[in-house]
Amino acid sequence: MDDALDILAFAPHPDDVELGCAGSLILAADQGWRVAVADLTEGEMSSRGNPVLRQQEKDEASAILGLTARYSVHLPDGGIGTHPDHRLPVIDLIRQTRPRIVLAPYWEDRHPDHMRSSGLVREAAFFSGVGKIGEGPPYRPPHLFYYMLHKPFDASFIMDVSSVWERRMASVRAYGSQFHTRRQEFNRDGVETTLSRPEFLRALEARAVWFGWMIQAAYGEPFLSAAPLGATAFPGLAPERSETANRLR
Repeated sequence: MDDALDILAFAPHPDDVELGCAGSLILAADQGWRVAVADLTEGEMSSRGNPVLRQQEKDEASAILGLTARYSVHLPDGGIGTHPDHRLPVIDLIRQTRPRIVLAPYWEDRHPDHMRSSGLVREAAFFSGVGKIGEGPPYRPPHLFYYMLHKPFDASFIMDVSSVWERRMASVRAYGSQFHTRRQEFNRDGVETTLSRPEFLRALEARAVWFGWMIQAAYGEPFLSAAPLGATAFPGLAPERSETANRLR
């Protein structure tokens, strides 16, 4: 398919992808890859904001990310599960878009929706390759990577997002109703939550600094691969360098 996606990132709620892997999506979009986000819910149970405002925030964030498309799966916020009624629309979307890479939240998290979303996407990515399930030709994405939200993990790889850090954080701050902001009308909108406290965004940056330090970069975003990553050369030995070394022997 000429219009197949390169990356499809699944978010339990609008703003989760921005929190977990926005920098990596911006880098991919800047390089010309077809990148999309699928929001499993509309975040309608959020303590802050309202549906109209949340849609405006999502549109602003999507423009910053440079997305090819953004999809809504319309599962119930606070009620995501892995049963067939929830799995089939995710399978259908994977088959329609045929992404090379699927991104999902890490399965250990403080929020039940995040944990169940991880399992839902993992199962849908597998069953999308089973022809007798759902509609359309079967297709199984070659790669499934998990991004970090609340709970840490030992990363399979870390993306250097230093060059796009300000844009990454702009996509997060687009959700002004959810996070601490200088706009006081947002800070008064609804009860205080973990995300709306000013310490939250500082902690988010501190974590990115830590993962960046691990790869000698200013900021990094960690990912966990669902399967071993193949290679034809040691990381750090670019093909052009190997050719030069051979000529010098």
